[in-house]
Amino acid sequence: MLTIFCSDAEVLSLRKIRVRTYNPVTLSKEFKQEILKETKGLNEREIVLYCNKKTQEKLTFSTKCEKFDDRKKTKMHCVGYAQVFSTICNYAFSVNEKKGSAKPVVGHVYMNGMNLNDYSKLLPEKWKNFTKDHDFAEVRLSDGKKIYVDPSLDIIQ
Repeated sequence: MLTIFCSDAEVLSLRKIRVRTYNPVTLSKEFKQEILKETKGLNEREIVLYCNKKTQEKLTFSTKCEKFDDRKKTKMHCVGYAQVFSTICNYAFSVNEKKGSAKPVVGHVYMNGMNLNDYSKLLPEKWKNFTKDHDFAEVRLSDGKKIYVDPSLDIIQ
């Protein structure tokens, strides 16, 4: 479990349960060129920050997923955010000859030790499956360190 400290003295943590099947999204030639230009010379951690920001710029949160199109804002839920982030990050690592890698994982979000996913039972029926778990990305850096990244909640740790 990794822990993130928020500005209001709240503690959020992400706990991985399992790996999600990785289905890379298609990146346009123009977006690939933009990634290459904007990540040139960045180290792995800087690439992770960049990819989190780019994922947030390209997506808007929704309960339904659209097919990813990097030329416009695409509606996606946490599963899509993890897939898109992992694709952008793996591409940026590759073109910069970095050995890091990213993959989507399934887990839970905790606040001050309470599993927020447990509160899904209080939601309307149509939301219950949507909140039973949460997707984010696991990034392995070339030094062996692991970082969890959740672009939908803007958590990096």
